[in-house]
Amino acid sequence: MAKVVWLVSYPKSGNTWFRMFLANYTSDSLTPLALGDIKETPISSNAEEFEEETGLNPFELTPEEVDLYRADCYRSQATRVADQLLYKKTHDAYSMNSMGTPVFPADISYGAVYFVRNPMDVCVSYANHGATEIEHIVKLMINEDASIAGKRAGQLRQMLFSWEGHYRSWHTQTEIPLHTVRYEDMINNPVETFGSIVRFLNLEFDLSRLKRAISNSDFDVLKKFEKEQGFKERMQNCDNFFWKGKIGNYRNFLNKEQTDRLVSNFSALMSELGYIDKKGMLTI
Repeated sequence: MAKVVWLVSYPKSGNTWFRMFLANYTSDSLTPLALGDIKETPISSNAEEFEEETGLNPFELTPEEVDLYRADCYRSQATRVADQLLYKKTHDAYSMNSMGTPVFPADISYGAVYFVRNPMDVCVSYANHGATEIEHIVKLMINEDASIAGKRAGQLRQMLFSWEGHYRSWHTQTEIPLHTVRYEDMINNPVETFGSIVRFLNLEFDLSRLKRAISNSDFDVLKKFEKEQGFKERMQNCDNFFWKGKIGNYRNFLNKEQTDRLVSNFSALMSELGYIDKKGMLTI
């Protein structure tokens, strides 16, 4: 039976970028893998997989009822995979179902890699991804009870909580080993940061292979591939999935009131993560 590695993030925090790196690293490809050649890392909220495993239409159940089945759904998937790591992307916060048991079962979990990003950059990237107003995303991010999806034609309902609540949910649980990286360090210190994940996952470590995989999954490479080949994870009204990928891009889009509101709501965690200094000033 496989052990599951949960690739966890609040949306637009580097999860997909890492999956592209991982595909290039594990394949030991000499040239960049085309987006269409990269093995899928199914999101944990995939409604079709849920129905295949349970025989139940998730959209004929309440989200709370669906959550009662999700842990066993993942266990079933793990039993059909050889003795290896099974990677699953998730945007869910770590939460319990109505019976008080975790949606993400520790007994089949190898660990979780958590990707975190400056919430202001998350905000503008998420707005672009969903082709929606920035103010809508600001309100979503500060909503302690926020959730996404769960509609009939989409994915299972995913509890997000607030941006900080999402982070705290995974960092206060003690059942699943957790390794956290900042998006900004993935950009500024890629060898050290991606290398730390390779070591956490106990994959074979090879420095030249690591550097090549980083180069093969460079953001500009991914943007070029998306322009030439398309990318199925791009939402219908979004021009580009791989948009800017820059640090501090929020300065071009957020107004002062929106920036102040996000900092006010998330100052404690932003300070812990180094996004604001001891004086409360933004460092990025």
